[in-house]
Amino acid sequence: MIIAKDLAQKIVDHLMEIVERNVNIMDCNGIIIASGQPQRISNFHQGGKLAVEDQNVVEIKPEEVQQYIGALPGVMWPINIKNKIVGVVGVTGEPHEVRNTAKLVKTVTELILEREMLLADSGSENRLKAQLVDLLFADNTNNALDKINTLADMLNYKVNLPRVVILVKLEPMNNDDFEAQGLQNLLSARIRENVLNLIKDAAFFTADDISLFYKRNLCIIKSVPDQDNLIQVDKFIKSIVDMLNTIQPKLKIQIGLGSRAKYQSELRQSYDEAKFALEHPAGNMIQAINHDAILVSYLFKDHNEHCSYPLALHELKAKFDTIKGKYDMRNTLEGLLANNMNVSAAANRLFIHRNTLQFRLEKLKKIVGLDPCHSFEHALLCKFLLSMDQAK
Repeated sequence: MIIAKDLAQKIVDHLMEIVERNVNIMDCNGIIIASGQPQRISNFHQGGKLAVEDQNVVEIKPEEVQQYIGALPGVMWPINIKNKIVGVVGVTGEPHEVRNTAKLVKTVTELILEREMLLADSGSENRLKAQLVDLLFADNTNNALDKINTLADMLNYKVNLPRVVILVKLEPMNNDDFEAQGLQNLLSARIRENVLNLIKDAAFFTADDISLFYKRNLCIIKSVPDQDNLIQVDKFIKSIVDMLNTIQPKLKIQIGLGSRAKYQSELRQSYDEAKFALEHPAGNMIQAINHDAILVSYLFKDHNEHCSYPLALHELKAKFDTIKGKYDMRNTLEGLLANNMNVSAAANRLFIHRNTLQFRLEKLKKIVGLDPCHSFEHALLCKFLLSMDQAK
């Protein structure tokens, strides 16, 4: 690691406000790269060079100054980052007066540099994540499979796990609070990093999940190995809300949830659904594409660029197919729709007893979750399920 001169000077300025002593930072060649005494910058400091060579503290007393080129009385410590000396930090003054101060300055300098290194590493990782997500959410991922696999290997991302896309919009509750609390920097690098660290600590977040800020929203690609894990997704989302409210209670949080994508090629569809759910005017904090009103709105939207039907409807269709043949469900729904959901009229048209039709509807409600005679949205969804059959 090479210490940048501008960063070194910021560290010096910060430390001098605390210790009220002159502080110098030198590179491994003993050249002063930052100082509270600007005239000394770029000068050679033999005491700093010796601290690097001996890998130990160097103290210079007033009577010893002539022995060290470019030196003043003081204490110099090597800066050690990950067991490697990257420079020297020194405090000017009588050694017996600044010995403890110099040790403190060394420790603080190392902490700041370690922090900067972590931020740099994090920035590199986030850039790789952004590149991967751009490819995963592209219109056609088949043209970029090699790039996707390369980036996935670098991030230890398992490409073929089923996943769901979660989008989180963070906004101030009102403009007054926004200004008063200084939340205008909400999307600053430091705030974003804090939020992403919180997400990693949330319940049910795993090594197979990805989180990043993507197109102004927090984007989480959550692994859902099987359908039963969707319950954990709900708990995961609630834990995120609780954690965000803890660190900043004046935030307005809105969440959009897409469908479970079984395959990598379906992630774009899950993202589109999450974005639509997030922007839907229903007004709830957490809005999922499989909520009846949102799914119906999505089906009537001009969205057929990527997929004829949303993944959420395919999930309903899979459940519907398990009972379609056994209970003659296709003819049953066609009869109901043709008779404006009038059970008696539909039973007459189907030449079955009314109780038989009621039994079939109870099965539809229990297994598929649709109750078309009591919900307009459910009736529309049944119509779309029949359309999917015709499209085969």
